[in-house]
Amino acid sequence: MFIDARQIPSGSVIDCGLCIVGAGAAGITLAHRLRDSGIDLCLLESGGLALDWETQSLGQGANLGQAYSDLDSCQLRYFGGNTNAWGGWVRPLDDIDFERRSWVPQSGWPFPPSELAPYYDAVHRLCEVEDTGYDVRAAIDKLRSRDAQLIPFDDAKLETVLYRFSPPTRFGQTYREALRSAGNVRCLTNATVLAIKASADATRVERLSVGCLSGGGFAVTAKIFILAAGAIENARLLLLSNDVAANGLGNTHDNVGRYFMDHPHPKRTLLTRRCAIPLGLYGLSFRDRGVAVGLSLPRAVQAKEELLNYKASIYPVYAGQASRGWYSFRNLVLSLSPHWRSDPYDRFSLPFARKGISARQIWDIARQFDKVTIAAFAQLLKPDRLVSRFILESKPEQAPNRDSRVTLSRERDALGRNRVAVDWRLSANDVRTVARAEEIVDGELRRLGIGELAPCEERPEERAATFVGGWHQIGTTRAHEDPKQGVVDADCRVHGIANLFIAGASVFPTGGAVSPTPTILALTLRLADRIERLLR
Repeated sequence: MFIDARQIPSGSVIDCGLCIVGAGAAGITLAHRLRDSGIDLCLLESGGLALDWETQSLGQGANLGQAYSDLDSCQLRYFGGNTNAWGGWVRPLDDIDFERRSWVPQSGWPFPPSELAPYYDAVHRLCEVEDTGYDVRAAIDKLRSRDAQLIPFDDAKLETVLYRFSPPTRFGQTYREALRSAGNVRCLTNATVLAIKASADATRVERLSVGCLSGGGFAVTAKIFILAAGAIENARLLLLSNDVAANGLGNTHDNVGRYFMDHPHPKRTLLTRRCAIPLGLYGLSFRDRGVAVGLSLPRAVQAKEELLNYKASIYPVYAGQASRGWYSFRNLVLSLSPHWRSDPYDRFSLPFARKGISARQIWDIARQFDKVTIAAFAQLLKPDRLVSRFILESKPEQAPNRDSRVTLSRERDALGRNRVAVDWRLSANDVRTVARAEEIVDGELRRLGIGELAPCEERPEERAATFVGGWHQIGTTRAHEDPKQGVVDADCRVHGIANLFIAGASVFPTGGAVSPTPTILALTLRLADRIERLLR
C-alpha cells in the first residue's frame, strides 16, 4: 500500500522487518524483488508521486570545486528518483573496472564481476530490454539496415562497443502498482529521514527519525535498514547521524563522503568530409530499435598508456539547435511538463526547467522564431540534410580521488538538517585520459577519411574546467574489505554496524565509463538475496 506520511500521527512508531530509505532504482528494485516474500517491508520516499518544488529544495547545497550541477536538480526527490530522467543506456561495467590497476590508485572491487553476472538477465527484464547480448556484429546484423555500418577502426587503437536501450523505464511508474498491491510492502511518501539513531556503542541501528515538511514526525524501527537514497544523500544521512558517533555513522576512518565521482562529458566538434560511412549507428539513430554503438579504448591501450576507461558517442547537431531561442523553447516545454524528461541528444546543455521561464527567454524565442521552428522540425523528423555538424561526446571514467567529497555545510534546510557541500575534483589522469583518447579518435578519423576533430585552443587544464557531470553520482560510501579504506564490506554492510546496509552507486569503488544504472540493479538484486536469507 501507499501511505502519505503527512497523515501519520506525530510521535508514532512504525515497526517493520526491513526499512529501505529512498525510492529510486535501488530502493524500488529491492522492494519489488522482496514483494510477497513474507518480509514486512517499509519503503520511505522523501517526495511524493510527482515533482514538488518545495520538497525538491531539500536537496539544495553548495558546489565548492569543479563546477557541478545544481544539487536540487541532479537528485530527483520523488517516487522513482533519478529514473524519472534516466536516458535508458544499458551496458554492464567492463571486467577491467573491477580489477586493481597499478596506474589507478584505490581501484579494485572487493569481488569479481562474476558475482554480478547471474543477475543481469533479471536486470534486463527490470529495464524492459529484450535482448541481453552485447556482441556488436550480431546486433548490427539483426538491424538489417544499410545505415547500420560499423566504422573500420584499427582494433588495436579503438574498439566499437554495443549499448542496449531501456524505453527508458521509469521505475516509479512501471512498478508502482506491483508495490501498491503487495501485501507485505508499505510505501511511505513525503517521509524524509532526519537522522539514523544507533545504539550507544554505534554497532546497531535502532530506529530512524522521520519528518514531514508539513510538520510532525515519527520513528521507524526495523531489524535491518538499507540506505538507497543516492550517493550524495546516503553520505549526508550518515554524517548527520552523529549523536553517538561524533564523525557520523560508519565514519570511524573518515571515508564517508569521500571518493565522490561522476562521468565527465566533454565535447568536441567533429568536422566531417564527404564519406560513404554513415555515423548514425554511433549516435542515437537506432535508439528506437534498442541499440547504439560507441567508441572505447581497448584494454591493452589503457594498460600500456596508463589511461582510465573511456567511452564516446557521436551525435548530430541539427540546424538551429545551437541557438539561444531553441534552448529557451526547450526550457519552456520542460517547465510545462508534469514530469522531467531527458533530452538524449543534448541533455547537459541546460539544467531542467525550474519554475517557468524568464522574459529574456521569451524574447529569445520570439526573435529567433525561424531557428526555433527549424530546430523543432529537425528534432521531430531528424532529416540528414539538416545536420549542421557532429559532436564527439566523451564519457570517461573518473579515477577515485579521496579529496573529491561530500561534506555537511552550516546551512540548514526546511527540516533543520545541515545541507551538503560537494567538492567535485578531477585528477590529472582524468584530464589526460580525455586528451589522449581524443588524439586517438582524431587519428583514426583522419586515417579513414571521415573527418577530424576541430582544433582545441584551450590547454587541457583550462578545458577541464568546462567538463560537466552526467548526473551519475558515484562513490561516497565505497566498498572495501578493509574498514580503513571503505565504508561498506563486500556485502554492502556498513563496517561495524550489524544491521545497516547501503544500496546504489555510492558503494562503487570505481565507476567505469558507462551508465551506473545496470550495475546498481545487479548489486541491488545481489543484496536482496542476502537480506532475504538474513531475515529468514
